[in-house]
Amino acid sequence: MTRLQYIRMRCGISAQELGQYLGMSQQHISRMELLDIPATPEHEKKLRKAMLRLIDRRIREIFRLRFYCKTHDGCLLEHMEENKHE
Repeated sequence: MTRLQYIRMRCGISAQELGQYLGMSQQHISRMELLDIPATPEHEKKLRKAMLRLIDRRIREIFRLRFYCKTHDGCLLEHMEENKHE
């Protein structure tokens, strides 16, 4: 198991999701993790950038979730009209 596989599994990141950030197919990432494709400094650089973009997106999602939960604290089970989002 590569460190990339370990991190992906521990953090719930699919090869498909990572592939979207890398601009690579799920199969290509799998081949990299299986070391069928030799690791290169360029691969490491691309993986690092992709992981950081993915992390940043997840941070934004977590803060958005926190905002909504705090904003609607005490009324999470109240009925909302369908076109009302907040």
